[in-house]
Amino acid sequence: MKNTKTLLFMAVSGSLLCGCIASERDMSTLKLQLQELNSTIVQMQANQAELAGKMDELNHNLSVSNENLSQVDNQFSQLGAKLDDLSVTVRTVAAQAAQAASAAETAQQPAANSVLPSDLFAEAKGLLDKGAFEAAATGFKLYITNYPDSENVEQAYMYMGDAYAEQGQYKPAAIAYATILQKFPKSKLIPAARLKYARNIIPLGKKDEAKKYFNSIVKDFPATSEAKLAKTELAKLK
Repeated sequence: MKNTKTLLFMAVSGSLLCGCIASERDMSTLKLQLQELNSTIVQMQANQAELAGKMDELNHNLSVSNENLSQVDNQFSQLGAKLDDLSVTVRTVAAQAAQAASAAETAQQPAANSVLPSDLFAEAKGLLDKGAFEAAATGFKLYITNYPDSENVEQAYMYMGDAYAEQGQYKPAAIAYATILQKFPKSKLIPAARLKYARNIIPLGKKDEAKKYFNSIVKDFPATSEAKLAKTELAKLK
């Protein structure tokens, strides 16, 4: 009987001892896992901070790139104006040389288009900025007529449309913007031309067509300022 009790006591003690050992092992394993988890969290936080820094740097680089692109556009515009001036100057000199070589003419005739394109464009733009919209529209129309192949003719159509629109002359304004859409489909002015065309045909009773153009801006140029303005115009038409 005593032996039986002794064996039973030893069995229970051994079981409890094994349980304690197992529990200590489990606690040690759990502590290691918690340490690894904390280490992983710290690493993730460090990675997140590093990623945020890279995002800020990327945003800064994008901002600088946009400014550089704007400067390049201005330089191209200025270069185009200089090329127009040079082209007209060459034609003027050639015309004068031909006139001088002609013995039949008793007096030299003035060369056509003696006014430089850049001067005419600048004068019309100055009138537009001063609010002389009628004179500005006339100036840009003259520029387009005399220099239809110039580098700034697209912008001249845009400014001419703006001058008409400011006077409430919606039909000629819409025609000017539509000309850009038809003649220069790859122009960087397309989003603005669509927006202004749609705005100016609304008073002409063409709201459904205007909606189509507003929606096309949102679809084709979603990241532009014109897309945001188009959404505002669509909200007004609902």
